[in-house]
Amino acid sequence: MATFEKRAYIIKEIIDENHLHMSRATFLKFIKREKSFPPPFYACGNMKRWDGTAIQYWIDKKSGR
Repeated sequence: MATFEKRAYIIKEIIDENHLHMSRATFLKFIKREKSFPPPFYACGNMKRWDGTAIQYWIDKKSGR
């Protein structure tokens, strides 16, 4: 099960083998398009960062924990 610390994550870190372990295309097609997925808290050009606590809360909510 993926666990996210209380820090900022970029897409590359979210989808790596230590967290969600999926391809970038799969993440963008299925996960990021969901309305309940947390929005990035920092966006500057192509650099977007998501809060690890918000992602962990979303995963727990989706899995029923």
